[in-house]
Amino acid sequence: MATWDDVERIAVTLPGARPGRAHEGSPTFDIGRHPFARLRWDDAGREILQFWSLDLDSEDALADRRDTFFAVHTFTVKVSIWAWLDRLDDAELTEVLTDSWLARRGVRAGPDPGRVVSR
Repeated sequence: MATWDDVERIAVTLPGARPGRAHEGSPTFDIGRHPFARLRWDDAGREILQFWSLDLDSEDALADRRDTFFAVHTFTVKVSIWAWLDRLDDAELTEVLTDSWLARRGVRAGPDPGRVVSR
């Protein structure tokens, strides 16, 4: 059962990650100028994690996990996913945060596929 404290513990280990704030003041973890993790709450105060993916098929892949991943918004090149934090274990939380960090960090492969070049 994860909380935002677990998000903070994991996110600070990702290179370049830093705490931030969304436009309305909710906590985020950012890479560059983009959040890769954002804390939201339902009306009862239950913690929700918003994160991002480049897998445009995320909605189909998560269809049988609606008890955890309950909102999937697909855009042209990325997907915004909302999950109940208390339904994620440490391993799954680490995986979604790392994937979101990768999706939002704004890097591309350079001329040498083994080398990463920032935009």
